[in-house]
Amino acid sequence: MKRVLVGFDGSEGAENALNKAMMMIDDDGEMILLAIIPFPSDRNLLDQKTYELLKMHAHTIIQNVIHDIGSHRLTINGIVKEGEDIAAVIIDVANELHCDLIALGSKGSSKLGKYPIGSVANKVVQYAAKPVMIVR
Repeated sequence: MKRVLVGFDGSEGAENALNKAMMMIDDDGEMILLAIIPFPSDRNLLDQKTYELLKMHAHTIIQNVIHDIGSHRLTINGIVKEGEDIAAVIIDVANELHCDLIALGSKGSSKLGKYPIGSVANKVVQYAAKPVMIVR
């Protein structure tokens, strides 16, 4: 695999997906860690201050993981995106970046908000035109 997208929210499931993806990627490949935060809205009761804190936290989580992984044979990049439909954002980014694989945790408790992680993974599997690896 040359380019792998890992949906990363800081949960144990995301960590497991990251570890498994690292074993599968080519030596000169690229791993992209993707964190997604919701837009502030009345629907999700997220105010601007909380949104800014979530955004900063997402960037910190991604940077910490990249730092912890350290120098490797592969390139590791992090992206923080915003969106209401987490699965759709994952699929869109994977398509835009021409990823060979999408790696996700099967379920977990997100550190970036309360999302039903398992339902996100199910939706990505159902609608993605790319191979998807779900890790327990």
